[in-house]
Amino acid sequence: MTSAEPDLPASTFPLRVLLVEDNPVIAMNTEALLEDLGAREIIIAAGVTDAMRLIDDRSFNLAILDLKLGDGEDSLPVAERLGEAGVPYVFATGFNEEDGLPPDHGALAILKKPYSFEDLRRAIGR
Repeated sequence: MTSAEPDLPASTFPLRVLLVEDNPVIAMNTEALLEDLGAREIIIAAGVTDAMRLIDDRSFNLAILDLKLGDGEDSLPVAERLGEAGVPYVFATGFNEEDGLPPDHGALAILKKPYSFEDLRRAIGR
């Protein structure tokens, strides 16, 4: 960490986070990183349908969205719904998938997999 990148104060960390990730190992690792950063509740969805249902049922302070999901899905509809609700989100990707993103996608950041605690902290701190 450099002095230009201060730690997020615990009181400002998003308390309820939606994590859309279809890989169980990555989901568990990201959940642990978010807990270490101070998240109080991390709710995981493996696909678009589950994520949309969760957004309809709950409020979130932040979302981490795997850009490409299984079965040819992507998380763009989830991002659009979150944007309409005013919920900030970060895309996560293991490839150069962000090249196909619309220029006005609105993500706080794009995390390259595999990402570390520091990568996630910096992305959320934006």
